Amino acid sequence: MKKGRMKRWVLLLIFMMAMTVFVGGLNYTIAAAKPTKIRVGAMAYYLSVPLQVIKDEKLDEKYGFELEVINFPSGGPMAEALGAGQWDIGTIGAGGMIAVPTYNAKLIADVEFVMDGAWIMVRPDSDIAKAGSHLPKYPEVIGSKATLKGKTILGTIGNISHYMALDYIKLFGLGMKDVKFVHMETSQIYTAFIAGNGDVACIGSPAAGQKLRDQGYKIVGGLKQQGKSQQDAILVSDKFYTHNYKDCVDFMKAWYRATDKLNANPEYEVEMTKKFYKLNGRTDFTDAGVREECSWNSYIDSKNAFEKKTGVWMTGLVKFMVDNKTMDKKVLDAMHTNIKLDVVKDAIKQLKAEK
Repeated sequence: MKKGRMKRWVLLLIFMMAMTVFVGGLNYTIAAAKPTKIRVGAMAYYLSVPLQVIKDEKLDEKYGFELEVINFPSGGPMAEALGAGQWDIGTIGAGGMIAVPTYNAKLIADVEFVMDGAWIMVRPDSDIAKAGSHLPKYPEVIGSKATLKGKTILGTIGNISHYMALDYIKLFGLGMKDVKFVHMETSQIYTAFIAGNGDVACIGSPAAGQKLRDQGYKIVGGLKQQGKSQQDAILVSDKFYTHNYKDCVDFMKAWYRATDKLNANPEYEVEMTKKFYKLNGRTDFTDAGVREECSWNSYIDSKNAFEKKTGVWMTGLVKFMVDNKTMDKKVLDAMHTNIKLDVVKDAIKQLKAEK
């Protein structure tokens, strides 16, 4: 009898130990399967709208990662945050020219296929507007060397408005020493300009530009008007690219599913753009303004991803800065080195295999 009891106790003990090992192994499996959190740097503008689609359509869950969106007011602070290790992947404009060479970020894709809405504006009674067009190659660019010299330009250092201003005055044979460039964040430029500050406003936000235009202010330049139509980029931190390559590919699969959907349905694109702006604190847009903005722009998607060479716009931006002695040539070398096409190639290949 005693022997029988002892045997049962031994068997029970063995069973409990086996269950402990099993449950421990199960917990380990569950922990190991937890999706990677991808911290995505973004701005509340058109370039980041696909992130709303990824969330709404649960594309992050589909492709095995968790999306965390971190918002920034402009590209300069966003680039600095990358250096501080605060985001892994991000949609960025001209701030990429800081992030790539300074923090060894990788440029893996461009965002837009076509784009407009970054403008240079003046008051209707400005002598710049009255100067008219004098550049046959750029008939929509207005002004003259005489009317621009000594003027105060409002813009944001390190983002698209800074580049736009440099390029604009260079067309008239001027440099930054010939004008006064006053730095402020994108959201502040509109308010400052209508309050009477500055002579020229470099507007990187289409909504602010549309408001000024509708109030009678004059467009005298802009990226498209100056022959430099913008293409924002998707950057990845060096650390995340090196240690989380699969997650980079999975993110781009979700991204292209989102841009496919946006490009295929203009009404859906408008609704998602309005939703993204509203949820991320934008109050400066109208339904009509968003509809117009979407009509100007379209995304690079899984179908047209290889129709344009990646990184051309950003490389051209850096080359412009190098030629104007505002950046060292080493920056251009870093840009060429850090354009990586493998992530997109692998993402598109895997998307095709899903069909």
